[in-house]
Amino acid sequence: MKKLPLMMVLIFTLSLFLCSAASADVITALAIEVNPEHLEKTASYARILGYNEESNTLTVELIAPEVFDRKDVLSLQVGDSIYTGGKEVEIESISPKDVCGVVVFNGGDLFLFENHQDNCYNMMADEDDYVWSSIAVLECPVTNSLLFLDYVDEETGSSRSLPAVYSARELTAKILADQNAADYSIGYACNNIYVVFNEVGQLATIQRFYVPWQ
Repeated sequence: MKKLPLMMVLIFTLSLFLCSAASADVITALAIEVNPEHLEKTASYARILGYNEESNTLTVELIAPEVFDRKDVLSLQVGDSIYTGGKEVEIESISPKDVCGVVVFNGGDLFLFENHQDNCYNMMADEDDYVWSSIAVLECPVTNSLLFLDYVDEETGSSRSLPAVYSARELTAKILADQNAADYSIGYACNNIYVVFNEVGQLATIQRFYVPWQ
């Protein structure tokens, strides 16, 4: 008869554990708005991975920063999880939000900060950059009307107030030269590019902007 109370305690403890596990939440990033099947009159962050002379195409990877709903982020508790960077990360600790709107999780392994649209961006713990999601990798024909607008001064690496404007031929020549250079660093795949597609979905402009991590 003495074993019955012990058994009840074990069952009660197990039920509490199962209830706690069942109530844990997993939040995921908001849906990406860019549809690679319909790029007409759209813009996207991108990486220019290379230029193919034979096909006269640019290899363009469309990317988007991970963005989470602010309410979801602020409702996270220890034991919940966030799906980021292709994996589920359990929340082990939460630091109070600072004056800049940054919430630190797991002792600095995970940073999320608020933007003006009431969302939260995820930033890499060891770099001053976002965590990016890959949308699609495309082979984009290089048209004669394609323009490259460069807001980065290649001599100094600093930001320009107005961009230098390059033609399609000038751009592809620059990419070819950079592909073969051993010391090039600013590049076109440093998460510092966005692309614009025209009304029929052709690549119309490539714009490179200054970022501190380049």
